[in-house]
Amino acid sequence: MQNKTVFYAVINWGLGHATRSTPIIRHLLRQGNRVILIAHGNALRLLRETFPECEYFDIRDRQISYSHLSFMFVFKIVAQLPKMLLGWHFEHKKTRELEGKYHPDLIISEMRLGIGSKRVPSVLITHQLRFHLPPALRWATVFGEVFNRIVFRKYRYVFVPDAEGSPNLSGDLSHKGKIARHPKVRYIGCLSSVESATAEPEKNIDLLISISGPEPQRSHFEAGVMKQIETLPGTVWVALGEPGADKDRILQNGRIRIFSHLGRAAMSSAMQSAGYIVCRSGYSSVMELLALGKSALFVPTPGQTEQEYLAGYYRQQGIFHSCAQQELDLKHLPPLPDGVRLKERIPVNNLDLIEQLLDSLCP
Repeated sequence: MQNKTVFYAVINWGLGHATRSTPIIRHLLRQGNRVILIAHGNALRLLRETFPECEYFDIRDRQISYSHLSFMFVFKIVAQLPKMLLGWHFEHKKTRELEGKYHPDLIISEMRLGIGSKRVPSVLITHQLRFHLPPALRWATVFGEVFNRIVFRKYRYVFVPDAEGSPNLSGDLSHKGKIARHPKVRYIGCLSSVESATAEPEKNIDLLISISGPEPQRSHFEAGVMKQIETLPGTVWVALGEPGADKDRILQNGRIRIFSHLGRAAMSSAMQSAGYIVCRSGYSSVMELLALGKSALFVPTPGQTEQEYLAGYYRQQGIFHSCAQQELDLKHLPPLPDGVRLKERIPVNNLDLIEQLLDSLCP
């Protein structure tokens, strides 16, 4: 792909979808393509910070909230269907307007389900082919697969950022059921915006805490961490995941540092220099840790069944530890398993494969 016009749309659901998009966006730019970014909120701020040379459009996406009570999960999702449908209709309308003005050769949608086109070659990026439901509601999983099959109709490919077969990082989310054999699905390997250092970095950060995810749980996570950090020993860094906010602070003569947001290079360096990492079990965080060969303690977003499933899946494999948000005790952190077990077995940033697939859409 060279000298093409590409719409690249990213959902504003935490920062992970934006960060894992950076290898593909960077590669498209290096190939001389015109990349027009579509995002909203913190995701847009991060992309503008990372790719100031790109054009961008601020198109809002509809956020959904999850119930903290497992038996209410499906009911709360169903109650928000009208809002989601209106949001996807709005995205579709805005995409049609931009198509008429810019005539894109390709549309890539990072979980923006309303952005895509049957007229323009389109690609959806998702690691969630199946929705993980609480045990009492597992019978409804088939309806999630039906929903995804309907969504897939307007896309030429569905890119899954994971390895095909075993071992893999997404488990049942992308490797179980008939949906995993959908003819449009392509497993492209993991995507990560961070890379391992050529030399072993100095471990000068005892504890790195990365706070992220949708509100209001992001703020609840932050509040719980802030109550504990001043009594912790050693050097502590906290990244709040709020680009553009003014919350940077230095406490106790520099022993504790709080950052509103760490850019990708700074976060990569901090993760490699950290003796211990606490973060969400978001899939993008998992891929970054894999790329660095690091382990972590995961604190899944309450009510977000995908993160809760992944945290348990990795704990059973002995790759990462996890705990519930309300049970996080920073004074008594469990020892971490070896984080390099999967690093050499799952490809990261397989841009040659991605370019080959995109070339087939835009020769």
